[in-house]
Amino acid sequence: MDDEEGIRATVPILLQERGFEVRIAASVPEALSEIRTHQFDVLLSDLNIGEDGDGFTVGQAMRKAHPNCVTALLTGYPAFESAAQAIHDEVDDYFVKPADLDPLISAIERKLRARQDRS
Repeated sequence: MDDEEGIRATVPILLQERGFEVRIAASVPEALSEIRTHQFDVLLSDLNIGEDGDGFTVGQAMRKAHPNCVTALLTGYPAFESAAQAIHDEVDDYFVKPADLDPLISAIERKLRARQDRS
């Protein structure tokens, strides 16, 4: 989930090429609706996504609905406070934009495999 259209257009294609089924949301309410109606293994969300909440709002909802989901946040405005909040919320990874997408996707794949191996 990202508020930037360019990222919503690019990242899903790269994820699909790696075998992921992708759902896209442009706002917190859209993301929360998707979380309620679909099963997810991975959440990739921008941290700053609008007035209706943020990536932490989405991540917390995902963790509650799908506890084994790998959660990763992207931010163009990294800060100690948001990194600390990510640790507190048990976010699996925290990436600074512009993120190099291949390492980002590889990190998500590794965390997903590790989570599946524990199940």
